[in-house]
Amino acid sequence: MMAAIGIFLLFCYYGCLCFGGGSALTPIYIDDLVNSQHWMTLTEFGDLTAISQMTPGPIGVNIATFFGFRRAGIAGAAAATFGLLLPSYFLMIIALKSIHRWQSSRVVRGILAGIRPATVGMVAASLLIFLGMSVFTEQIPWHQWWSAAAWPEGFALRPGALAIFLVSTLVLYRTGVSIFAVVFASAALGMLCC
Repeated sequence: MMAAIGIFLLFCYYGCLCFGGGSALTPIYIDDLVNSQHWMTLTEFGDLTAISQMTPGPIGVNIATFFGFRRAGIAGAAAATFGLLLPSYFLMIIALKSIHRWQSSRVVRGILAGIRPATVGMVAASLLIFLGMSVFTEQIPWHQWWSAAAWPEGFALRPGALAIFLVSTLVLYRTGVSIFAVVFASAALGMLCC
């Protein structure tokens, strides 16, 4: 029971930080769950994210549910899901009740003007993290780009994965093909080529 309460509080914290959807939480999840707490590896997180992309529902909620279940069973899944959604529920109620009072406020407009670029930055960071998990053989060594340190020995580009990424992006951008069709086709190509 204590594990479920801890998971609930942790995901309440994440719910307070979630602006721009669940994908914006990816850098926070990785920094906290993978790098700090060591509750899962980066590969496990990538697999969890891939599974959550394939199931119906928002990615952030799916990741919370899967992670909670993995840590504490059904109680953990419920605690993580409820914890992630609770802050936004109350924030939305407050926003809807006071929108007429605050919609012309310079302070509110300033806060929203600051949240937008921060959200874009978090989503861009998520993209770079997922590229490191798929297109490269290991995480992108950002810290070594700024120093004179040598590149990690195993770090390399996966040409087949890069080609799949570029073609998938082009197909999604230029056509009306379902994202699920592109995901399944990319998975099949990845199994064959990579």
